[in-house]
Amino acid sequence: MANTTNAVMAKQERRVRAQWRGGCKVELKARGLAWMADEPKAAGGEDAGPTPREMALGALAACVTIITHKVADDLKFNYTDQSIEVRGTADPRGTKDADNGISPNFDRVEVKITLVTEEPEERVAELKRQHKGRCPISALFRESGCGLDEEWIIRRP
Repeated sequence: MANTTNAVMAKQERRVRAQWRGGCKVELKARGLAWMADEPKAAGGEDAGPTPREMALGALAACVTIITHKVADDLKFNYTDQSIEVRGTADPRGTKDADNGISPNFDRVEVKITLVTEEPEERVAELKRQHKGRCPISALFRESGCGLDEEWIIRRP
């Protein structure tokens, strides 16, 4: 029997297709799902969907939520509610000119995770530790060089 601890797992591929729909609108498709990205009217769009930066922050919020659920499930950690708020800042001049030396990337992202649980502090600490090492979108943000601050707010029912 093969040692599954050292077995190499096949990499998973994710695919999203984008189709320009005029102006700043972009239709996105993944699996059987479709959604729209756009810019606000003040930025030349029709406000038909979130901006790409808002989608990036949304992806982070969704990933934090899902990974928290999966880690809690693995740890048999009980919680009754979870909410996430993500805020990011970026210099808008970064997208205006490739030669201006200003990064188009977020310079700072703040994630506020509110969790309602009766679990003791040591179990909460383990949930946080496991979470930090498993959230791929958090890792993308951290490794991009932007500051990523996570604040955990633990509420007792």
